[in-house]
Amino acid sequence: MHKGMRIHSDKNQKWDMARNVSAEDKKLRETSNEAMPHTLRSKAAQGFRSIGVNFTKSDLDDYVSSVLDGRDYRFIITF
Repeated sequence: MHKGMRIHSDKNQKWDMARNVSAEDKKLRETSNEAMPHTLRSKAAQGFRSIGVNFTKSDLDDYVSSVLDGRDYRFIITF
């Protein structure tokens, strides 16, 4: 079972990071039915990178699978 992706954030900016992650996730999920898996993988990597989140390959694979399957994915903001 996947435990989630940990994202390190500055303590003073954790809520901004949480909002940014939520917004990016929502945007990708709203357009996922239009994308092929490799396209979604690329969009996810680029979109999250733009807000300061860099996926490992396995986390990116897990995230893309969750989007395509309509499952939740856990992001854990740490500081």
